[in-house]
Amino acid sequence: MSTRELLVDFLSFLKKPDTIRSTLDPKQSWMQVFRLWSYLFVFIVLGSVVVGSLLLDLPKHGGFKEAIEQYGLVGFTVFAVVVGPFLEEVAFRLGMRFRLRNVLIGVVAFVSYVATATSPAVKRFGGEYGMVYLYAIAFLATVSFVVLCLKYREKMEYYWTSNFSFIFYLFSVCFALIHIANFEEFPLRVIVLVPIIILPQLILGLGMGYLRMRFGFWQGYLFHALNNAIAVSLFIANVNQ
Repeated sequence: MSTRELLVDFLSFLKKPDTIRSTLDPKQSWMQVFRLWSYLFVFIVLGSVVVGSLLLDLPKHGGFKEAIEQYGLVGFTVFAVVVGPFLEEVAFRLGMRFRLRNVLIGVVAFVSYVATATSPAVKRFGGEYGMVYLYAIAFLATVSFVVLCLKYREKMEYYWTSNFSFIFYLFSVCFALIHIANFEEFPLRVIVLVPIIILPQLILGLGMGYLRMRFGFWQGYLFHALNNAIAVSLFIANVNQ
């Protein structure tokens, strides 16, 4: 598969996501990861620059610095580059291809991840019982989905596959939206600019979703790890200056 063929296939996939798996051998599939990442990384960086310039004055959680202080530089790097991407791939992309075990694990991880990521905002804006409602909804949603999958497996698989475009973009958009939690404040400007703010993460999520469906889970994971490795390297280099 040439670079042109890869990009054409990627854009065709975005127009109409499907569950077709590539017939390329493993060695060639890994090469496609680096090719696609090198192209999309340019757009991810440009999007990040635009977002940064628009929201420069808004405070964000000092996640990187806090993690380094708590776990040390090595522990932080291992989590950000190896462990973190794996957990996010399980939560947002493992269940894209319907296999009962993968879907169950993926959806449970998805609900848990979303509940954990949104809990700071819920604590702040949800009132006295905000967290109770959050975990109750997460628990009921998870249990209901598991029961439906176990009881109506064939119907769920048919629905999942027939509506794959919706499933794909649901997970991809949720992956992008969850990064809004990086902000400590949510003024009107942030709410209005949400489509622009999440653009870098959306591009990243679409690329990883494509690789996951075309080539496999680990190819999408490698794409994610590469992106985080560059981000962490730039952060560490900036801190050491």
